[in-house]
Amino acid sequence: MAKLNIKTYKRRFNLKFLFALFLLLTLPVIFSGCAKKQIHINQTKHIFKVSSIKTGYKIINKYLSSPGNVYSLNSSAISAHIMGYIVYDPLHSGEFVRKGELLLKISAPAIGSKYFAAKADYLNAKTTFERMKRLYKENSISKQSFDNANMSYRVAKANLNEALSYLNYKNIYSPLTGEITQKNVSDGNLVSPGQMLLTIQNINSIIFKTNVNVNYYRTLLKNTNVNLKINSIDKKIQGRIITVVKSANPYSHTILVRIKILSPSSESILPGMYGVAYFKIGQTKAIIIPISAVFRKLGISGVYIVNKRGEVMFQPVKKGPVYNNKYVIILNGLQPGLTVITSGINKLESGDYVSPVFRE
Repeated sequence: MAKLNIKTYKRRFNLKFLFALFLLLTLPVIFSGCAKKQIHINQTKHIFKVSSIKTGYKIINKYLSSPGNVYSLNSSAISAHIMGYIVYDPLHSGEFVRKGELLLKISAPAIGSKYFAAKADYLNAKTTFERMKRLYKENSISKQSFDNANMSYRVAKANLNEALSYLNYKNIYSPLTGEITQKNVSDGNLVSPGQMLLTIQNINSIIFKTNVNVNYYRTLLKNTNVNLKINSIDKKIQGRIITVVKSANPYSHTILVRIKILSPSSESILPGMYGVAYFKIGQTKAIIIPISAVFRKLGISGVYIVNKRGEVMFQPVKKGPVYNNKYVIILNGLQPGLTVITSGINKLESGDYVSPVFRE
């Protein structure tokens, strides 16, 4: 009976051992299948549809950029011609003035004294000359005496005209219609000859000036349209070349180009504003992508590309200039045939899976 129990116990132990061994061998397979199934479910769950493009070379216009400034076609810098004190100063910088409007008055007593002295000399010389002229006709004086009287009369007349011109310098009038853009004096200031008083510009008649590398001289043709970007108003406008100066600067090796700004009043452009002119100088091939596709990650510019498995990858790129306000030229980082994501970028991360939708 004892021997039977021992055999039964051994049989039961062997069965339990075999069952445990079976479980040890089959559990990894079961868990491995579950894990693969779970990964597959997770990957399927995170597949997004995104707008994309295929990269490739395109023929685009090639532009030369050249910085410059806006200038007024009609401007006047007014300086003093006599010494004196400002006694009338009704206007300020930014005010509109019309041609012939009184701008300043200068008090200069010495100028008035010289004028009255010159006038007295003139009247005396004129009276003497008329008397000597009458006597000469009567042969009562020599021709030399007549010539001396004539010369004294002419000199006195010239002195009177000079004194009168200086007297007119006491009142300063606007030489054109425009705005006072700069004013350097105020009521009570002492001014001297040659001192700059104020500047007036016609802001409705303006041009853009830029100095262009002389190597591109033959491509700059008169009456050719030019794209202009005025940085102060962050706007691109149209211009037209009106003058290409046929003389190069020997130091900077540039030529001056004057560009007429089309419809400047509607664009709020003022003289002195800085900008950049873009001259079309030919065509070239380049990879261009929508501006919306480029973003910065950890301080690096790049795009999201999609590999053959649909996995999203971050690709650093070197950006060039903007093209047609919608695209950016890629100088380095992309090659033809890549799939670049153009929408939903802020919702993606590297390693996500997407389904690209290609649109023109």
